[in-house]
Amino acid sequence: MVSTLTPLQLITAGSGALVIAIWLYTRHRSRLNLPPGIRGLQCFSQLFNGKLWLGMQDLNRQHGDLACGSILWVHTIIIGSAKVAEDLLEKRSVNYSDRPRSVMCGELSGWGKIMLLANCNDWFRAHRKLFAQEIGSNSTVAKFHRMIDFETRRTLRNILDDPARLQAHIRKNFTSIALRISHGYVTQEGTDPLVELAQTANSQLSLTSTLGAHYVDIVPLLKYIPSWLPGAGFKRKAKEYAAVLHDLVEIPHNYVKSQLAAGTALPSLTSRILGKPGLTDEVEDNLKWAAATMYQGGADTANSVGYAFYLAMTLHPRVMKKAQEELDSVVGASRLPTFADRPSLPYMEALVTELLRWHTPAPLTIRRANVDDEYNGYFIPAGSYVLVNIWAILRDERTYMNPLEFRPERFLGDNPEPHPGNVCFGFGRRRCPGYFLGQSALWLMCAQALGTFDISKCVENGVEITPEFNLVGETLVHQAPFKCSIKPRSSEAEALIRQEFSLSE
Repeated sequence: MVSTLTPLQLITAGSGALVIAIWLYTRHRSRLNLPPGIRGLQCFSQLFNGKLWLGMQDLNRQHGDLACGSILWVHTIIIGSAKVAEDLLEKRSVNYSDRPRSVMCGELSGWGKIMLLANCNDWFRAHRKLFAQEIGSNSTVAKFHRMIDFETRRTLRNILDDPARLQAHIRKNFTSIALRISHGYVTQEGTDPLVELAQTANSQLSLTSTLGAHYVDIVPLLKYIPSWLPGAGFKRKAKEYAAVLHDLVEIPHNYVKSQLAAGTALPSLTSRILGKPGLTDEVEDNLKWAAATMYQGGADTANSVGYAFYLAMTLHPRVMKKAQEELDSVVGASRLPTFADRPSLPYMEALVTELLRWHTPAPLTIRRANVDDEYNGYFIPAGSYVLVNIWAILRDERTYMNPLEFRPERFLGDNPEPHPGNVCFGFGRRRCPGYFLGQSALWLMCAQALGTFDISKCVENGVEITPEFNLVGETLVHQAPFKCSIKPRSSEAEALIRQEFSLSE
């Protein structure tokens, strides 16, 4: 029998069949065995009510190391153990190396070209290659030891002169190191514009990348509404953030180009690549964003841990005294510790290791499942957000004895507990590319500070003030501002801090 349906009727019937097929497929997927967890509005009340990593820790305690929170069609897979994280993000890294789509941060604010948010594609791999060549091992970082020493001593002097601005001094220390390597830029004494620019940009990055903070990330079509409409304030904010990011990328890059033209450029990642013949626009653009990633990354996570070091020493004088005794026996009082002393200072090494476990600058890492997957009988749908609770893993009582204690001894002896670097620096193909540089700069800062300073609680009006461990921030966190007393250990120690130190051998 010949069909008498018109083309419009055929299209309508076909569309209806497609809708029904999608509905049936969706119902089928929803009935598959998702990890246990919570659904609907309960996700907002339990997960997004305060510090996200605490809500996720509670969810894992209730439902196991692999849990799920579902809102409408969005599934969030929450991982609360190192084993599950390694099984998925390390062993199945092909499926779990991309980031979820980020409309507010990645698209509207422009952060999508920074390696932190880029998907694991050719752009991302080109950045990783540049990082590996520059700071990808202890041996490549070793060529920067003298410069790191110079910046660390400069920071000690600034803290000695103005201890009330401790956090600003530490921030400048790590930003200065990153800028020297990325762009050959020497920060000014006092307030430096590029240090301040990085702080502003990183604060905005943390705000815009916070999971669940922006409706446009849940309903991407909102990105197309005019910015003048009521409720479209996020678009106006994103425009402001994009302007700051533009400066973060362009200002130091143009600085290197001007220095190269004048013949005064210092060695750096940017000057090395820009100085090569046959440079294409594509290579330069890639370099510009890779160098910005190094500058931006070095300006935040390391300084977050560095500031937490002073809190740890304020709260744990026993640990400080034990580290100082080791430093005194190995280094003595006539000089400052250097990288050459590091192998002879096991307690100092354990102290820095414990610091990485105790304070987590990025409590969560987030990925996206590219294709459907199955793990231990549970279904992980393609497109799911996959969150690893780094903060909780580093406080897992199954791994660390008395995890809330600050106890470097846990990493010494015949049976040390697992090194936190396997977790806190990320997993798989997205493991932090600044791992070796960050650890080295942090170690020297801690060692030289303990060699010269006594750090203790403040006393105000005869009352000793005990600061609290309190993480503040969103995607990137810091310890809340606190007060402590920082004094030179002796007149000899003060003289060492003020001693001139040249970058030239």
